[in-house]
Amino acid sequence: MERRTIIITAVVILIVTTAVILRKSLEPTPQPKPAPTVSKEDDGTKLVTTTDPALVFQKAFWRRPAADDRILHAERREWSSQDGVKKWQWYIAVSPGPQLLAWLKTNPFSLSDVRSAGRFENRPGWFPEETHGYQIQRNAEGRFTVMLSTDGRHLYATDSGQGFTAPEIAP
Repeated sequence: MERRTIIITAVVILIVTTAVILRKSLEPTPQPKPAPTVSKEDDGTKLVTTTDPALVFQKAFWRRPAADDRILHAERREWSSQDGVKKWQWYIAVSPGPQLLAWLKTNPFSLSDVRSAGRFENRPGWFPEETHGYQIQRNAEGRFTVMLSTDGRHLYATDSGQGFTAPEIAP
């Protein structure tokens, strides 16, 4: 009886150990976040370019991506000096999930339909230059643009603006 107990215990330990090892090997390895690139402009302004998909998505849409939102490309640029951010610009390409599409249909950014998106300043190579085949919406200032393919599978968006002025310190 004692020998049988030892064998059963050994088999159970072997099964549990194998299950733990297999589970660990099946877990996805966390991807490192892309580090921002920093460069200097001719006028001494610092340019920081970020390609972290989740961060750019949050700054673009003021919400986190859902599990079914697949971010294909993302880029955010900020030009700054000692006084703070002088200018910012972002571009994003998403294969949107149903939640994002439904939320955008509520028009949270007060966008209007337009026929043409016009030209995009310093667009990345992956951002479409031609806008035929897209439903295009823009804000009143004409900077925030959302383009959704007619089949709803591809969403491209961009926005830009001037920087943020640091508050003055009272004497």
